[in-house]
Parts: sequence; structure tokens; C-alpha cells
Amino acid sequence: MNPSASPVGGSVLIIGGGLVGASLAIALDAAGVAATLVETAAPRADAQPSYDERNLALARATVNGLDAIGVWRHAAARATPIRHIHVSRAGEFGSTRLDADRHGVDALGWTLPARELGAALLRRLDECTRLTRLAPATLSALEPLPGGWRAQVETVDGTRNLDTPLLVGADGTQSFVRTRLGIDAERHDYRQTLFVCTVTPERDHANRAWERFSDDGPVALLPLAERRCGLVLTVAADVAEAVAALDDAAFIALAQRRFGWRLGRLSRPGRRHPYAIQRVAASQLTAPHAVLVGNAAQTVHPIGAQGFNLGLRDALTLAELAAAA
Repeated sequence: MNPSASPVGGSVLIIGGGLVGASLAIALDAAGVAATLVETAAPRADAQPSYDERNLALARATVNGLDAIGVWRHAAARATPIRHIHVSRAGEFGSTRLDADRHGVDALGWTLPARELGAALLRRLDECTRLTRLAPATLSALEPLPGGWRAQVETVDGTRNLDTPLLVGADGTQSFVRTRLGIDAERHDYRQTLFVCTVTPERDHANRAWERFSDDGPVALLPLAERRCGLVLTVAADVAEAVAALDDAAFIALAQRRFGWRLGRLSRPGRRHPYAIQRVAASQLTAPHAVLVGNAAQTVHPIGAQGFNLGLRDALTLAELAAAA
């Protein structure tokens, strides 16, 4: 910050109320820092679990962080521990195997439906005392000020101008904040499409996560409650349309060929969700009185299960620095 600039009043302004933006708002509140959270959609918690879920693989450090800011107590009952990990490559003899007991921990990580984490964040947001939430609301313009930013936000009650000493872009891969700040992003098209769905294996998954690599792309199975597994199947982009058109039997046959028979026959494929994937990495994470977090800062290949894990690290680190400042 320029010491000669007049300080701008107002709270930290977070643009984007997704998983990372909400986590940051909670962490700032817990650290005693006032914040305003701008969310494009009105908050809602779907109370009904579904067989079809988008699932997150949470590292131990992530769960520790969620616990520290009071979120995990709202989500733990729906999480499934990962006690074993098996990584292999088609056509090769060796494999990598990790076991929680050998490392003296109760779990290597946890899987959790994204909907359940979203609901836990909403419950924790309701407990915040230093947080202002604007939803539904969208950022329409940004103007630099000496010592901060002025944001023009469109709400159901009309246009509001908000001054902030610290602007946070948590608005996803196609970040408006990143563009407005003039920060370039490096993009890499993997020419791959992920198909995500839930399946039921013949054998108990025994809290084991599987990841198998091949020339056609990686495939993963994540352990879920009720003996289900979350399937992540990668295909080349030029065959994605054909894969999407497969019936359930043909899709399961493809998944079975790619994954193998370690869990016996796979069945009951849920609704398939295709995602064309790319890597997007901001050339820098900060600008004067502004910072990027989550997918606005880095969008990575989801097969590594590091998207939210990295994003929460961003949020907790930023909250710690803001509190110290």
C-alpha cells in the first residue's frame, strides 16, 4: 500500500460466493476482520441427498483448516474417510499404495459431496457476525481509488457503490476481477473431457481411493457412503460426444475396461456430467489493493483433486495476513 494514499474505508470485498469465497469470508470473520461477500446466486441448501453427486477429495490439511474455522462440524457426518490409496498405470507392473495405519493417522483424506460442503458453509456463514452478504448480486464495474477500489454492484434493490481497501477476486476460472485488474492468464487446453458420475461396485471399496493412468487419460474411483463410489473417467475431447451418447450399459463397459475389475462389476451409473477441462493460471496473484484466490488464481486438472484444497489454502493464508495487517 502506498503510505501517501488516503486510506479507503469499508470492509474487505469478496467477489464470488463459491466454496473458496465463502471459506474466505468465514475465515476473515473468525479472525475479526469485517468483509462483504458478493454472491451471484441467492444462498440455498438442498436438504435432500442425491445418488448423483459431484464429489470432492479433501486433504488432511484441508479438513484441519475447515475445522479451524468452524465448518467441518457441519459436514463431518457426511464425509467418507480415505484410508488407502492405490495408484497404477495400465500396462505397467508397479503401483503406489498408501495406507493410513502405516502413517499413524486415522485417514489420508476424506471425500465429501460438494453439495454437503456448500450446505456446511452456508450454516457457518449464518453464524458470522462481521460479514455482510449481498445475494443475488453481480459486479458490473470497478474503479481504482487512492488506497483501494470502488465496486459497482447490481442487486435486487438497485445499484450499490462499495469502497474497499482490499478487493478479492474469488469469481472462478473466467474471472471478471482478474480481467479488470489487467492480469493475464496462461491457458492450456488438455483436449480432454471428464465424465463424472456415481457407481456402485460389486465389492466393498473398504475406504480405498483408486487412480489409474493410461494413454487414454486417467480414471479414478473415490469411496463414498453406502458402498458407492464416485467415478471420474477421462476421454479425449474428440470422442466425448460419442461417449456422452452411450447408454448406461455401454458406458459402464467402457469404465470397466479402463479401470479393471479390482472392485468387481460396476453397476448403477448415475447421471453423467461431462466437463471439458483446461488449465488456467494467472500470471500474478496480486495487484495494488487486490488479490486473486481459488480458480480465479489457478484452475488445475481436476484428476489431481487439488482445486478446492489449493483454494482453501489461499483463503486461510489471506485471512491470516489480513488479520495481521
